Amino acid sequence: MKLALLSSIVLFLYPFASFAQNPHREQLVTQAKAIAKATAKKDYAYLANSSYPKILEQKGGTEKMISELKEKTKQLSKMGIDFIDMKIGEPDPLFKAGSELHCLVPETLRFQTPAGELKQNSWLLAISNNEGLTWYFIDVSLLNEKRVKELFPDFNPLLKIPVAKHPELSPVD
Repeated sequence: MKLALLSSIVLFLYPFASFAQNPHREQLVTQAKAIAKATAKKDYAYLANSSYPKILEQKGGTEKMISELKEKTKQLSKMGIDFIDMKIGEPDPLFKAGSELHCLVPETLRFQTPAGELKQNSWLLAISNNEGLTWYFIDVSLLNEKRVKELFPDFNPLLKIPVAKHPELSPVD
């Protein structure tokens, strides 16, 4: 009886505990949704200007990144692949990494392809260098151990970058 009562209390309080672990939830979700909206609108300038500074620098600056984003979109379009939308999930707990805050945010990307609708569940690594006021986002599919160490010398090893999931294809009828 005590175990059943304890289990009920834990199940009831768990959602509140998860929310309490991330005081920047609202800001994270709002900014991640702005990235999703900019992606859908092909607002490459917004996407480039919202990029993590080290990545923007490595890409050669805003104009070069905009050009690269346009080219990638053009290549996908030539293959018959078009972006449909991007849904943002609930942010995970925060991790302190030197002077930055890091957090994983689930995302679901959908694309229309000649074979049908492709759905990819993934995560964004959210990074703030100003205590959660502003967030930069990197799709974790672009990260490997070497890249993480290169971009984030103080990366917190307790934050585990998830392994990429296989996309799901819903064939055209």
